[in-house]
Amino acid sequence: MKKIMALTVAAIMMLSLAACGSPEEVQPEEQVDYEIAMVTEAGLIMNGGYSEVAWDTISSFGEKRGVSHKYYKAAEASEDAYRQVIDNAVDGGAKLVVADGYLFSQVVYEKQKEYPDVKFVVIDAAPMDEESGEVKVAKNTVEVTFASEQAGYLAGYAAVKEGMSNLGYLGDSKVPLAMDYGYGFLQGADKAAGELGRSVNVAYHYSNSKEDSEAVRSIAKQWYEGGTEVIFACGNKVELPVIEVAEMTNKKVIGYETDKSRMSDTVVTSAVKEIGTALEGVLDQYEDDKFPGGTTIEYTIENNGVRLEMDNAKLENFSKSDYNDIVKKMKNGDISIKKYDSGDIASLGLSHVKVTEQ
Repeated sequence: MKKIMALTVAAIMMLSLAACGSPEEVQPEEQVDYEIAMVTEAGLIMNGGYSEVAWDTISSFGEKRGVSHKYYKAAEASEDAYRQVIDNAVDGGAKLVVADGYLFSQVVYEKQKEYPDVKFVVIDAAPMDEESGEVKVAKNTVEVTFASEQAGYLAGYAAVKEGMSNLGYLGDSKVPLAMDYGYGFLQGADKAAGELGRSVNVAYHYSNSKEDSEAVRSIAKQWYEGGTEVIFACGNKVELPVIEVAEMTNKKVIGYETDKSRMSDTVVTSAVKEIGTALEGVLDQYEDDKFPGGTTIEYTIENNGVRLEMDNAKLENFSKSDYNDIVKKMKNGDISIKKYDSGDIASLGLSHVKVTEQ
């Protein structure tokens, strides 16, 4: 298992290095202006997550449509660095800037006003002023959101239906996206436990800024050794450390956002968001002069924007038929799922799940 992880990390690093040169490889050396820019945080681009999916989508679109494109990665994890990469992208000729994730919420809130002639796409986040809490989607901006709570619900439901009674949820940080995943996970587990007439335990934790990879590994190790059968790892900061511990302890992991089955044999399924489909739709509208500025486009189970990975799943008892049945109920409106703004965990009204927050 350790060998599998080592190869996985090496492959990711190689892909990341290759990606850094990819815009120059597909465009002339004298290319100066890049029309579509992706701005991203200071981590790996080709990380198996939505950064990779977003860049692959932009690259494919650019090559197909003949549109120049490039990504700009922040030098560090700070809002000043995120402001700088957007400035760099605009200076580099960007007419459309795709901002990769909630870390750009504050910065896009500011920059959409500073650059009214530049179009912005914010993935899975809202342009929001941190101080006032005001959300402003300007006429040159599109907000693309996903129903994380629905994806999390499917993950929790499947884990319990699979036969697991001791679950773990580990989120990157206590932000709306992670909370929606976690709240949905708890509600899905509660629904399945009720149907099976059993009780389920869930260890629950949001990582904080002081916790590095070693701290995350320590939490995962404690949980797994304490009887946790599977951990739903939500976030780039927590996913790899959890997988590393799962490989050493022969336990299981649920991935998030994209299909993570290639990362490790320990990943039994993933709560997926169709980021590529969503972004390609906006790019098509942009190129056809129909950019839907000033709007929020929400992808949910109803429009097939979120799902549980089943084709590459390692589930023995939860079948595709079971999955289709629960999806049908969700699409029909028979199931109501609360989001992060419903209150604390007690507000979820769980009947069959005992949550231990850490």
